[in-house]
Amino acid sequence: MDSETDFYKLLGVEIDVGDKELTKAYRVKALQYHPDKNRDNPDASRLFHDIKSAYDLLTDPKRRAEYDEKLRAQMAKRQRQSAISSHRKRMKSELEEDERAARQVREAERMRQQNIHQEAARFRREAQKHEERHDRRMRENIKRMDEEANARATDETIDEVDDLDRSIRIRWDTNGGISHDKDTLETLFSPFGEIEEVVLAPTGPRSSRKRESATASALLVFKSIASAHALMNAKHTSAQLSAFSRFWAKGAEPQAVQSIVGSLNAKTAESMQMASDSSAARDGAFRLPEIEDIDLRNVPGFSMSFADFESLTLMRMRQQQ
Repeated sequence: MDSETDFYKLLGVEIDVGDKELTKAYRVKALQYHPDKNRDNPDASRLFHDIKSAYDLLTDPKRRAEYDEKLRAQMAKRQRQSAISSHRKRMKSELEEDERAARQVREAERMRQQNIHQEAARFRREAQKHEERHDRRMRENIKRMDEEANARATDETIDEVDDLDRSIRIRWDTNGGISHDKDTLETLFSPFGEIEEVVLAPTGPRSSRKRESATASALLVFKSIASAHALMNAKHTSAQLSAFSRFWAKGAEPQAVQSIVGSLNAKTAESMQMASDSSAARDGAFRLPEIEDIDLRNVPGFSMSFADFESLTLMRMRQQQ
């Protein structure tokens, strides 16, 4: 029998049981586990022997007293151990609860930090988008301002060479039945350049009493100022063209033409001076300045098209030959 076996529990009684109750309990247990009645139970003989040993010990007053003392000591020890175990369990439970609370705090802090980082990242993205939109608007505004400035410069350039700068007034004698319409005038003067418009001056009724020479006039508006300049400076014309008097519409040569001609004359004089100091001048060689030698930036009215400038320059060069 195991020394830790509780005899009272084996017999099914309490520690303070009396002798009569003890004997009665023994008989019930002995009859229950008797080997003759438990042939199929291999543990019946062992249990019957243990029950008999427990009864013998508990019916001996001296041995029962010693056993009771030992049993109470074991029970006290088990109670202490149980109390300690309960305390440990409680402490363990409290520690686990504290650990869970700490994990929850750490998780909440981690989530808070994550939210802060996400919010900071979102703010940076929004700030970057705002900066990009601001830069884009600034570039668009600068581009628009440049386009407006270029448009104003273009308008000012166009204004510098207006319709009257490209217009020539012509006059002819109508005696002898000579008359011209828009088509004939455009045909006569188109060799000098493309004509944008022909404007005939109105003529009043001729007096029957006074037979004086009558004249008619018209305004030729060329598309290029060079064409107008070519007509005004033409030296050799046909008999038909010789019948026309020519005048600048503004009454004088436009400032743009004068500026280019003045620049050209200055370049020509400079070239002649250089030629006079060289051996080529002694051989009679003379070179007119190239068109690209003229710095248009120093010429008032330089904003006219290069085609007009080139045409005017070639006109002046032919006149000087």
